[in-house]
Amino acid sequence: MCYSTSLDRDVKTLEKRMHKRMLEEARRVAEAGDLQLPLGQTTAFARPLWPVVSSKAPDRISVLRWGLLPRHIHDEEEAKAFLKRTPTYNAISEEVGAKRTFMHAFEHGQRCLVPLTSFFEWRHEGREKIPYRIGVNGGDVFCLGGLWEIGRDVDTYTVLTTSANPLMAHIHNSKQRMPVIIAEAQWEAWLSPDLSPSEVKKLCEPFPAEALEAEMLGSRPAQGSLF
Repeated sequence: MCYSTSLDRDVKTLEKRMHKRMLEEARRVAEAGDLQLPLGQTTAFARPLWPVVSSKAPDRISVLRWGLLPRHIHDEEEAKAFLKRTPTYNAISEEVGAKRTFMHAFEHGQRCLVPLTSFFEWRHEGREKIPYRIGVNGGDVFCLGGLWEIGRDVDTYTVLTTSANPLMAHIHNSKQRMPVIIAEAQWEAWLSPDLSPSEVKKLCEPFPAEALEAEMLGSRPAQGSLF
């Protein structure tokens, strides 16, 4: 599953890459130090704030908190208890339409794009866990597909996952899953309220292995395959 990510771009560079300005309230959060870009390797379990483009404000970059919380969660204690009981940092894309926690966001088209420069997974070889950094060829910013929900102080999001392509099946061999990656040509479509369930399902299909670059930390990167 996808629990560790990075975004090594500052605000201005990210805005230029996404062709979107950051919302003023989001910019104030960033400037206040609650969100510091660039972001190095960051774990979901820290519930970080992250720059996200949501269907709520598709023409701007917002700031959301990782770990989707249902609308009935009203305070921090409830949030911690809920996430301990039901971690919602990731959501299985094939099941979100039937899961109570994600059903409202899914049925109301509350989708989002989560910009990254890399995510991290571990290959299991016996008792050894070997870390890999994964990004797109050339190291550019790319976007994961997610769902978002309205929050009391800040909206929250989850990263969708799908079955692994051959590259990710080799790396993430314990689960054979990978995050949903939305191709740049489909960014606007992903945020559209007119996207049908069948089109959502199609966009959640595994991203091509040949478009990814995986680096076993401490080694040279391998493009598209590690075999």
